[in-house]
Amino acid sequence: MKILFLHLTMGLVERGSEISTDIIATALAKDHEVLVIQSGPQKPKPYHVKRIYPLGVAPPAAPTSLIAKLSFRLGLDLESQTVIRFTRAAISLIQSFKPDIIVATNGAPQLAILQACLRRQGLALQAKLVVFGRAGIGHHDEANLRAKPDLFIALTPQAESWARQITSKFTKIVYIPNPISPVGANPCIRPCNLSRPIVLCVGALSAYKNISSVIEAIRQTQCSYLLVGDGEERDTTQQLLSTLGNDFRWIKHLESSELAAYYAAADVFCFVPDPQEAFGRVYLEAMAAGLPIVASDDPIRRELIGPLGIYVDPHNPSEIVSGITQATQLGRLDYTAQLKPYLLQRVIKQIEKEFYDLIH
Repeated sequence: MKILFLHLTMGLVERGSEISTDIIATALAKDHEVLVIQSGPQKPKPYHVKRIYPLGVAPPAAPTSLIAKLSFRLGLDLESQTVIRFTRAAISLIQSFKPDIIVATNGAPQLAILQACLRRQGLALQAKLVVFGRAGIGHHDEANLRAKPDLFIALTPQAESWARQITSKFTKIVYIPNPISPVGANPCIRPCNLSRPIVLCVGALSAYKNISSVIEAIRQTQCSYLLVGDGEERDTTQQLLSTLGNDFRWIKHLESSELAAYYAAADVFCFVPDPQEAFGRVYLEAMAAGLPIVASDDPIRRELIGPLGIYVDPHNPSEIVSGITQATQLGRLDYTAQLKPYLLQRVIKQIEKEFYDLIH
């Protein structure tokens, strides 16, 4: 198969979507011809990479103000307009590659341009359009579904059930989770020297990730705090950390290959986003490291982490404090059984099957 991933922010940031795309593209490239079209700088990869519409920084990922949210709904925000220009710039490259599968990662405006391209008479392109439901249950993936891609891959059973209520007969819905590709900690990387116990959080600084709730909870413990991530809430985060009496370190960016050392150095993982968080591959990384996990009490997190998780109200710092306190007493945990559905080869076989079914 010839598989093309169209992903604006690859090479610019390393969030869940970018990391998962890289893992899947790398695995598929062993048996298929894979091309990733992106706006970020190119790095050597096992798959082909082409940079078009070059950007130096990623556009804002999540609207915050009421006006910004309205602009987002209307497709008038900076991210949507950037996606449109990026997708149009990619058309000639897509035509020359002649993919069997196009994985569109940047939303309904991108799908609309691709569908118009596929309908155009005289264009020798018969690709099938695929969307991974990385935006989560809500407006963004609802718009993706209403755009009628050929295949929508839900990342959780909850998202699969939700998608089936929205989709038309033109779109196939399947559940395939994000894969985990365990990487051992690099002994050459020496994480920061914080007093124990160390509570780790890895995530983009968006309002719905509730990083501020965790910081307020840490304030009520004797724990150190290790935060890895950046985003539009950086000013609020910096203000909260500036008044935190606990030991802490805030690292705005790490290469994915460096993260394992920080998971290995921590004692607890605490990440409590709102239910709109589609998946949370950082939980898989924490599970692979055997960390006790404090997570949001919702069906997606309970399905993902299983009975060993500690579940709390993400907007109640007192509950988060209790969860962290409980977690610090547990030590390393064995998530082997829970991680089986997310093993890379198992997930890739599922993806390959669905791609083959589309084109045959």
